[in-house]
Amino acid sequence: MNRMIAWWAKNTVAANLLMFGIMLAGAMSFFNMEREVWPTLRVNWVEVTVAWPGAAPQEVEEQIILRIEESLSDLDNIDRVRSIASESVALVYIEADRSVDMDRFINDVKLRIDGISTLPSDIEPPRVREILTRNELIRVGVSGDVDERLLKRTAEKVRDEMALLPGVSIVELFGARNEEVSIELSEQAMRRYGLTFDEVATAIRGSSINRSAGSVRTSTGDVQLRVRNLADSRTDFENIIIRQVPGGGTIRVGDVALVIDGFEDVDIQASLNGQHAILVQVMTAEEMNVVKTSKSVLGYLEEARERMPEGISLTLYADESKAYYDRMETISKSAFYG
Repeated sequence: MNRMIAWWAKNTVAANLLMFGIMLAGAMSFFNMEREVWPTLRVNWVEVTVAWPGAAPQEVEEQIILRIEESLSDLDNIDRVRSIASESVALVYIEADRSVDMDRFINDVKLRIDGISTLPSDIEPPRVREILTRNELIRVGVSGDVDERLLKRTAEKVRDEMALLPGVSIVELFGARNEEVSIELSEQAMRRYGLTFDEVATAIRGSSINRSAGSVRTSTGDVQLRVRNLADSRTDFENIIIRQVPGGGTIRVGDVALVIDGFEDVDIQASLNGQHAILVQVMTAEEMNVVKTSKSVLGYLEEARERMPEGISLTLYADESKAYYDRMETISKSAFYG
């Protein structure tokens, strides 16, 4: 040890070069390292979602969930499987061993599900994704006493534009109600036309088709075909034909029902400064730089406020990057005084 110290004392140039190299490596690491307020955690859960429009929960369980569970029964590294069957959708949650390579495990799950040949032909393509614990980084409020559809369209536009910003990858909406068309049948009108509830329901179901119809091979490649006869507005539903009558006439949904084009009822809604609001949330992601992402979003907000529709405000509601700056200031002070 004494010889080493003596050698470095005699060769001051080498010592200075080593010190400079260490400082340079430290500076490069500092400017290139990930900056997070809270880390994104992998919890070893995989979610499989399969949509089957119009299917009852029992059908979903018998024809989708049971077949998925059977295909996964002999897959290695599975701790447990939980499933939920609800109307029109199947959810399967798979917990993997802590020691497993999640990327390989997800690929194995996809291969097993893609290999199931007995799933219903009119389901949507199954979606397989890893569940990650993500935290909110920035929350922006889109608020105003305006038509709810205008507010929602504006919030969706803000979300889509923010998702394209440098450093931003995951943007979600909170407080945006799903649009919903409700149909209130008149028993008196139905008796007048001699209709039944099942007859009306069958007509509506037949006009709400959006499913795969296979593919056609051409010289330029495979072309995917879809059958789309999807009623999605009040006018569309009012014009659905229930029955043809003698003489060329028709009975339509609008003749026997009140069709209301509105929004679903929810228990939770957001408000900001006493006005109805929709929150746009930027979520943390792997390899995210909090500083760059925050600056990118704040710059966008300054520009976007000037082109908001009349009566709509864009407000920075929360910014977790401030916590990062506070912690870095504490670390810097501790390093300086130390």
